[in-house]
Amino acid sequence: MLKILREVEPQDSDEELYNRSLVVVREARKRGIKIKSLKFFGKGTNHYSIEINGSKKIFEGLPHLVVECVSSVDFDDKGNLKKLLQKENLPCPQGSTFRDYSSALRYIRDTIGFPVVVKPRSGSLSKHTTCNIKTENQLQDAIKIAKIISKEFVVEEFVEGDVHRITVVDGDVVASCLREPPNVVGDGKHTIRELIEIKNQNSIRGLRHQKNFTLHKIMVTARTNFLLSSQNLNLDSVPSHSQKVYLHDKVILACGADIHDTTDKMHPENKILFKKVYELCKAPLIGIDFITKDISIPYYEQKCAIIEVNSLPYIDMHHYPVTGKERNVAGRILDYCISLYKFS
Repeated sequence: MLKILREVEPQDSDEELYNRSLVVVREARKRGIKIKSLKFFGKGTNHYSIEINGSKKIFEGLPHLVVECVSSVDFDDKGNLKKLLQKENLPCPQGSTFRDYSSALRYIRDTIGFPVVVKPRSGSLSKHTTCNIKTENQLQDAIKIAKIISKEFVVEEFVEGDVHRITVVDGDVVASCLREPPNVVGDGKHTIRELIEIKNQNSIRGLRHQKNFTLHKIMVTARTNFLLSSQNLNLDSVPSHSQKVYLHDKVILACGADIHDTTDKMHPENKILFKKVYELCKAPLIGIDFITKDISIPYYEQKCAIIEVNSLPYIDMHHYPVTGKERNVAGRILDYCISLYKFS
């Protein structure tokens, strides 16, 4: 009556709604399934209702996360995940959890050595993670960044390779994609500044704050200028034809990263690995972040690592790759939910 909490029809143009949820909304529309977003005093809540044949469930973000269901394993906690993986001898970076700089530095000196990665124990979407730390001063700065959102932080060995996101639904490895740091490719004519402007004109790329986009415009920051300088380039340099120039050293989508589908390249032995991780996590849907130099080679024949597992993954990455096939992960999730709750 007071309109404090309202159900409304979710709109694709609503910048408060994450695209990971909107891909499910779009798939539900095709199937005639009713989904509404919940607004609190007119603001988005990341909660939705789904109704089929008179049965209604409330979920957060994705429909497998109904409010009455909680996973028995807290794998979003990076410290807990590392212990789980180590216990099962599954590939993960050697590391541990700390609260202070001196303990972390002692561990690095005695056990793993530089370079290392520092990240908050939970949360952050890579925003507070620092990679390839090579000095004590860099370590101090990285810990300060991680502690912005978490009292405890993880220090682990730095593993080189590409970051892949693998999504597993109900035990099936349904999709894999590679996230590539923001970049431009030279044509021998345009400057880097102009190439960024050209790439940013693509309508599939939204602004950093627009949650209803998967791909975003490339942001030029102080870090961009530093990386260009390290390549003996600047924004007014003209890269040669086909020369790829990286503008950030992280694969954060909000900064303009690219997505490439790698599902068909995945080696069968790696699928078995990801199914083992799924069984450990005891959740119907997981998103695995996996570093490897080549996903087509079995994990036990190369240096690789599982670095994170997410309970609320951004499945829209599989729906909007820059290259490769689109994967209908939203459809697979709805199939699971329909079967589980006998909506059909």
